[in-house]
Amino acid sequence: MKYIIEKINFPILRSDYVCQHCECNTKIRKVMAYLLNVSITEVLIGITVGLICWLWMRSRRPADFPPGPIPLPLIGNVHQLSGGNIVKAFRRLRKEYGDIFSLSLGSSWVIVVNGADDLRELLLKRGDSISDRPNIFILKLRDNHGIIASNGTTWRQQRTFAHLKLRDFGFGRRSFESRISEEVDIFLKYLEDLKGKPFDVSEKLNISVSNNVMSIIIGRRFDYDDPKFKYFIGLLTANFKNAALAGPLYFFPILAKLPGDMFGAKKIVDISVKLRQFYRDEIAEHKASFDENNIRDFTDAYLKEIALHKNEKDTTFTEKQLMWLISDFFTAGTETTSTTLRWAMVFLLNNPKVQTKMRKEIEDVIGSGRPPQLSDQKNLNYCVAVIHEVLRLGNISPTSLPHSVSEDVFYKGYKIPKGAIVMPMLDSVLSDESNFTNSHEFIPERFIDNDGNLVDLDKVIAFSIGKRNCTGESLARMELFLYLTSLIQRFELVPPEGEDPPTLEGFYGTTHSPLPFTLRVLSRHK
Repeated sequence: MKYIIEKINFPILRSDYVCQHCECNTKIRKVMAYLLNVSITEVLIGITVGLICWLWMRSRRPADFPPGPIPLPLIGNVHQLSGGNIVKAFRRLRKEYGDIFSLSLGSSWVIVVNGADDLRELLLKRGDSISDRPNIFILKLRDNHGIIASNGTTWRQQRTFAHLKLRDFGFGRRSFESRISEEVDIFLKYLEDLKGKPFDVSEKLNISVSNNVMSIIIGRRFDYDDPKFKYFIGLLTANFKNAALAGPLYFFPILAKLPGDMFGAKKIVDISVKLRQFYRDEIAEHKASFDENNIRDFTDAYLKEIALHKNEKDTTFTEKQLMWLISDFFTAGTETTSTTLRWAMVFLLNNPKVQTKMRKEIEDVIGSGRPPQLSDQKNLNYCVAVIHEVLRLGNISPTSLPHSVSEDVFYKGYKIPKGAIVMPMLDSVLSDESNFTNSHEFIPERFIDNDGNLVDLDKVIAFSIGKRNCTGESLARMELFLYLTSLIQRFELVPPEGEDPPTLEGFYGTTHSPLPFTLRVLSRHK
């Protein structure tokens, strides 16, 4: 310690410094005498205590922030989310602190928003200030590309272009119904060929649903046994599951550098690299056969747009952007819809009377001579109610994707600070007892009044709301209706012989998914 002090150039810290005032000089010499006798261990202890105090002061919740549990130094409130089920943790905290509460996680303040009124106010009316995406681990991999993770000019230009061009190819329109119906028919033929054998529907259903999107994006569908596409569907599924393990990386990115890949960071990056190669291969094939006078699909349309902007210095239309857009459509257009359909099967296997009631309505309205069409929805109220109850209780995206606050927002006397992360809890609406009595039960009749009319469908905000709502909502609703009604029209869904129906417990990854299960489909028209 003496050596360190002697090397310091400030004269007031040297023992040969003499003050003009005796009293001051005496105090300085006392301080010097103390410092000369302080050990390195004591210095380190002092620094550590000081650092902890600084971290504690830094993590203290400002008085005007929404309420929440007391954060601890360094780790903040991460211990409040232990147990692996963030939905249950947020439900518990909501009971204690109200519909809007705050948590200190890593270097970020996280504002959790519950309840239909607060979600609509903040995501719709205040959407201009709460529509960015935060720079967290999973989204950071995309580096402001695509639609899901981008912000600012990039997001606006890419979303606008995607909406216009996808609609040109029939995305979400009635004109696209025939493509979906053809894919549904192929899927049902596959089920027919199983001849009642038990099977896991996940892989083939993922491929089938993905084909509806891919037919627009890259202009073709894939066979169910295509080895390359099966491989990439498997990668996509693994990525969604790994996201649950990677949750802590959202707020503590340094954990990605720990040895052993405890939180799956390296695995997520590796899978992302392999998936991107698939998209690059598709782009390369399109470039090789590109004809600007014969635009076949969305990828061709985007390549044409790249050519139009090639001389612009700051253009957002690049091949890298196209790659991430394909990734967004492939990811969002596959997993969420196929997961919802699997939840539908789980609920129907556990509620055979609902399945019977659906089938009777289909027989009364359509019969068995033709498959269901979108125009039948207005006469199939019970089937529509079942789909909404699946969306509600399946709770596919309980937390939605996180938002970032671009400027201070003041709401209900609270400050939601610039840079904070907002977590919209869709689960808080879908499981709200004030909206849905006995919300933990599967009751499609809750959406039908005494006169047989549909009610309260707008309360099911499963696709989120505001500027960041699901781009593919219209397509997903078309798919859910055509797949589910066609399936029930032609088959009876039953558990494997001698087995109980699958569990209603789910798995929380990027989406809330059913646990793996098998079923049998028994043909009703032999």
